[in-house]
Amino acid sequence: MTHLNAELISAVASMAERVGIDTTTPAARTDGALWAALTDAGFTEIGIPEAQGGSGGSTADALSVVYAAARHGALTMLLEHTMLASRLVAECTGSPASHPATLAIADDSCTVRDTGDGIVLDGIVSGVVHGSDAELLVVLLPAAGTGERPSVAIVPADAPGISLAGGSDLLGAALDDYHFDSTPVQLYRSPVGTTEIEERGALAYAVALTAAAGTVRDRTLRYAAERVQFGRPLAKFQAIQQRLAGLAALTALMETATEAAEAADHSARRTAIAAAKVVTSASAREVAAAGHQIHGAIGFTSEHMLGRSTTALWSWRNRYGSERYWSEILAGQILDESVDPWALITSAESSRACAAEGNSR
Repeated sequence: MTHLNAELISAVASMAERVGIDTTTPAARTDGALWAALTDAGFTEIGIPEAQGGSGGSTADALSVVYAAARHGALTMLLEHTMLASRLVAECTGSPASHPATLAIADDSCTVRDTGDGIVLDGIVSGVVHGSDAELLVVLLPAAGTGERPSVAIVPADAPGISLAGGSDLLGAALDDYHFDSTPVQLYRSPVGTTEIEERGALAYAVALTAAAGTVRDRTLRYAAERVQFGRPLAKFQAIQQRLAGLAALTALMETATEAAEAADHSARRTAIAAAKVVTSASAREVAAAGHQIHGAIGFTSEHMLGRSTTALWSWRNRYGSERYWSEILAGQILDESVDPWALITSAESSRACAAEGNSR
């Protein structure tokens, strides 16, 4: 991952090793000690300009922290807070979220109205990642009309009129439904469109998926080299060698696609992110399968470290768009916009039309 910040990755790795990560799967709770260490170091606000109260640094720096945490199997709300919710709060208000925050994307069932005493929110949002772990909910409301920006409702998690239906994903992360009934909110016009938020989430999860896949690869290679069966290491068996080669190739493909998305300029951004999310989401299942097949039964135990990374691959592959969704985005450039497929692969020029179309929605 050549475009990430090696120093930040090393710093997060040192924190994770110092505080310790409980990789029991599903997790009983988030890794609070690591979150506290990241917060104290200012790493949870990396990527937010200092002028907006953040720690400064680039998006690549913020992705580096996300990558390192995922590489060590840590379960935190870092991605939702740093890459999405807190960054959007800073863009709206000039200051990042002062407490752990997560982003909820609402549909037309959510509405806001002015009561005379203030703005209130009504409706339901489903599948809010780390919802019950957050102290602040950032709700992205759909735009009122074509060409308009969406609205952002900022609401404390303990505000009146909120009902929570708790749930969790396979990894153990909270995945909650919220019902708002005349809930007081702070309302802002979003400075960025829904497409931009979608791309931020897709890129961040592509990076996280790549990190988890790298951990599966490394642990599986090590296990195959150390585990002796019938008098020789597993890695000496031809069938295992072929499976390991396939695992390594898929992981390298994920890394290459994600690096291209990180390095893409504005004109190529949407195309590169779409390709990265297609590749990482589509490869996640096979990477997890290869890791478990080579580890055998031991890899399926809740205490084994492998499960934290493979379950992350299963849980994250559909976040901010599945491989099918992003494949359709790429196909749309070819079928609906008459873009030459070869130009799509070899040139950034073809993505300009898609970016313009996305920003207008």
